[in-house]
Amino acid sequence: MKINELKWGAALSYTNILLSNVINLVFTPFLLTTLGKSEYGLYTLIGAFVGYMAVLDFGLGNTITRYVAKYRAQNDKQGEQGFLSLAFLIYAVLTVVAVGIGLGMLPILPSVFGRSLTAAELDTASKMFEVLIVNIGLTLFLNAFTAIMSGYEKFVFPRTVTIVRVIARPLAIIILLLMGYKAFAIVVVDTILNVLLLMVNMWFVFGKMKIKVRFQHHNWPFVKEILMFSVFVFINMIVDQVYWRLGQLVVGIFYGAVPVAIFGLGMQFPGYYMNFSTAISGVFLPRATQMCVDNAPAEELDNLFIKTGRIQFIVMGFILSGFILLGKPFVILWAGADCIQVYYIALIAMVPLTIPLIQNVGISILQAKNLHAFRSIMYLIISLVNLGISILLTKEIGMMGAVVGTSISLIIGNIIIINIYYKRKVGLNIPRFFKEVFSRLLPAMLLSVAAGIAVLHIPVGGWLGLAVKGALFTLVYGAAVWTIGMNSYEKSLFLGPVMGIIKHVKVKN
Repeated sequence: MKINELKWGAALSYTNILLSNVINLVFTPFLLTTLGKSEYGLYTLIGAFVGYMAVLDFGLGNTITRYVAKYRAQNDKQGEQGFLSLAFLIYAVLTVVAVGIGLGMLPILPSVFGRSLTAAELDTASKMFEVLIVNIGLTLFLNAFTAIMSGYEKFVFPRTVTIVRVIARPLAIIILLLMGYKAFAIVVVDTILNVLLLMVNMWFVFGKMKIKVRFQHHNWPFVKEILMFSVFVFINMIVDQVYWRLGQLVVGIFYGAVPVAIFGLGMQFPGYYMNFSTAISGVFLPRATQMCVDNAPAEELDNLFIKTGRIQFIVMGFILSGFILLGKPFVILWAGADCIQVYYIALIAMVPLTIPLIQNVGISILQAKNLHAFRSIMYLIISLVNLGISILLTKEIGMMGAVVGTSISLIIGNIIIINIYYKRKVGLNIPRFFKEVFSRLLPAMLLSVAAGIAVLHIPVGGWLGLAVKGALFTLVYGAAVWTIGMNSYEKSLFLGPVMGIIKHVKVKN
């Protein structure tokens, strides 16, 4: 069952991501047309501002996943129940703190955005902020149930429910926008759907999985251990927020709602890009934890690191090379020729982001070994560098400065420093990782890009032409990766489901 949960969990994650990305790409032009760039930019800006409050989870989600997996590996039910009682108590406190901080931040909105937003925009922003405070206050506490399922390697049910939400959300928003409602309605829909989704997860944990929580006295060393593990995950979450939301805030403070809309559109693409990578790595924290509890040899962790890295690079290489070739005509058709900066913003962020994304399982290994403190502190320092560079460059060269600052910090922290740490402290064989991941896949990717340049010259325009070129490039990339890049294990991952479908059809016939 574990193997099925892992495979189907990853498959459903990709299904969810594919649906989300396709729906968002189709849905965004509708939002831009219905709301207008100013209102859409306002929605993006407040979403980024409130997003910083999401870090008040303090990393407890990953902490629960890690410790539940640890107690499962040790077959310690009593320890698990006691740990969960402590986790729920901490979540209850954090919920109160989050709501309190949010209410305290409300009065400062005019001073932060007063010079770039009109009085009407500030009024709408305040109303959206109030609803989003309630959203975060509820979801912080209920996130625990998703983390428990992950610790038990139960990935199919929560990902299925998430897919239902992905489909239901745009349908509800379209109805409300056509009825005349604006950006405020979107945050209301998001809040209602998030609460429903997380309540269903709570029912699954207590009702189906029969998880029990036993409240008991906890000694200080154990509480300290939990908090120390969480705090460094929390620091890493802050850094992620700075990396991917800082630019929108900086642009919003200096230039207003419309530039934020363009910048936000550009930063959507690296967000989609990250989702495809984490679909695989997200299911491996419990497995990495169990391997570390069992004192698995370093070579086995290297094999896990490399195996997932190669699979991720197959996917990421396809997305990146396809965006390099077809991203510009797509953006022109999707958002209009006046939004061409969207393409360059996305590309500047996506290129350096590729290396960290194919190494995402390394984060799970760090957390499983409880060695993530260095990474979190280092990233916090790098995020401050990012802040300074982004503000300076944004003042000098406009919104492009914000994404350049983010990319520079990515290269310094997420590529150079962390790989030195992986090798020297964690013991991962980084030279072997890059050699085995890139040795056959990188030439296949570069060959497909070279061949794809010819595809661009096909004299067919519009969405039809883009679809034809995209399909042809997919065939070129698939052929290059299959013949040059993939090994027998990776081919079996693809052929397994195909052969299963063929066998099922034959049996029915």
